[in-house]
Amino acid sequence: MMSAFVDALGPLRRHLFTTVSLALHAVLIALLYYFGSYRVELARQQELVRAGVELTKQSGMEKRVLDMKQIRDLLEQSDRTSQDQTNFSATSLPKAPAELLEEARQLSTSIAEVEKRLKAEELARIESIPKEQALEQLDTPAPPPAPAKGAAPEQLAAEIEQLERRARASLLQRQQDLLRRVNGVAVQPPDSSSGSTYGGGQHEKAVRSGASGDEAKDGAISLTPGRDEGATVERIAKFINRDLALPKDVSQHYYRNGERIFKPGVGQIPLVDARTMHKGAGRMLGRGGEFANRVYVNSWYLIGPFEGKHGSELFSNYRYPPEDGVVLDAAYRGKDDRVVKWRYLNADSYPLVPPDFAEDAVYYGYTELMMDREQVLTMWIGADDDAQVWLNDEQVWVGGNINKTSFWRDLYDTRNTYARDFNMTEGKRKVRFKQGRNKIFFKLANGPSRTFFSLVLTK
Repeated sequence: MMSAFVDALGPLRRHLFTTVSLALHAVLIALLYYFGSYRVELARQQELVRAGVELTKQSGMEKRVLDMKQIRDLLEQSDRTSQDQTNFSATSLPKAPAELLEEARQLSTSIAEVEKRLKAEELARIESIPKEQALEQLDTPAPPPAPAKGAAPEQLAAEIEQLERRARASLLQRQQDLLRRVNGVAVQPPDSSSGSTYGGGQHEKAVRSGASGDEAKDGAISLTPGRDEGATVERIAKFINRDLALPKDVSQHYYRNGERIFKPGVGQIPLVDARTMHKGAGRMLGRGGEFANRVYVNSWYLIGPFEGKHGSELFSNYRYPPEDGVVLDAAYRGKDDRVVKWRYLNADSYPLVPPDFAEDAVYYGYTELMMDREQVLTMWIGADDDAQVWLNDEQVWVGGNINKTSFWRDLYDTRNTYARDFNMTEGKRKVRFKQGRNKIFFKLANGPSRTFFSLVLTK
């Protein structure tokens, strides 16, 4: 038996070198195939991320152009009553840089023309001359210089940024002009002790522009303003300051033993009356949508996780491209070097939990709510660990900044009905929604253990 086995191995022993060589070549081919495929996949991911970054830059450029459109509209509205306009920058594929620059240049020219017309109206009013004559006294604005041929995308982006800054400066100047007309300018008579320059100092006979006939006496000069521009001033101020501060009616700071627990926030879970509750979920409110008095917003585009901070630092977490522009076709390099993309999630249960859980991570969410009419609603917001919320590009909520131990204890360590009542909420505030589409964007930061985000709407 042994002899037969040895005889069978005879040919193999005689061709041992050939056999080993073939085996090694097979292993080498397998390794080359594996690592070749890996390199191809890695190159594909790198190209996907690079394209995502470029799309986000283009989205940022597109947002500047959208802002220029709103600036032009605000300038045109500044001498008549009109409603605010909402710009939606979320997109699948932003316009090309060259196309955006051409649009920005046209808007810049249009803004300059509106500026000249407004200045002519002001000059005609002050000098009591026809508007056509006032127009002739003003210089015609020069068109922006033509971009260099074959300019790089960075140069195009820089020019769009410059044109947008110029447009913002025009809007700021218009705001100051309207404020002077609304609030009045101190004007003094020629015999004022401050000298020959009107408004150069304090004087007992000084009056405000727009003063009544009884106030404008003893030789004082009164400049009568036009129509009431207060609403326009408010709209312009809201646009200019939207990225600088939270609205005035956010919840108050909450302290416990001298330690600030929430930045804004009420520090405890608000009460709800379950007996009168009619729950709903979705993104449409009013006709064609949910007829409920407590609506859980459960449909979102989500992206993440990105690398996040740990401990109390998570309340001032890293900033990632989705904050510069929501591009739903974009992909980015996320936590642990993975490639992350926007995905649509219609949550079946409450609250919203990101599907790709990670600790020390950042997530973003985007959705649009449909309203059958303009209305003021209350947002009930909760998060583990921290959330920031924007409504129509205006930040309306900033969560805690140190810890939320008492909030988590109430949620997780006591018997309660908060999940059943759609009330895993750390605070609430009233916001105004427009008729039609309203864009909501949130940033969720998670430290250790669990994470969720909750947004509920009530009247």
